[in-house]
Amino acid sequence: MPMYRYVCKSCGHEKVELHSINDNPDITCDVCGSKMERAIGRVGIVFKGSGFYITDSRKSSSTSSSDSSSK
Repeated sequence: MPMYRYVCKSCGHEKVELHSINDNPDITCDVCGSKMERAIGRVGIVFKGSGFYITDSRKSSSTSSSDSSSK
């Protein structure tokens, strides 16, 4: 089951709840008692391998253009 982060609309208190993706529980704040909203979590992305930079897919056309201009 996934973990979801909830943030209070009133006081900004955060808490994490574990429930099914199909559940839509009404979560109340432990501090002030108002309703909390589900927040989008921070996700770390790691790109591995080649092809993620513009220089990886670029041909070495800059050297060939300088060679043709010198002729």
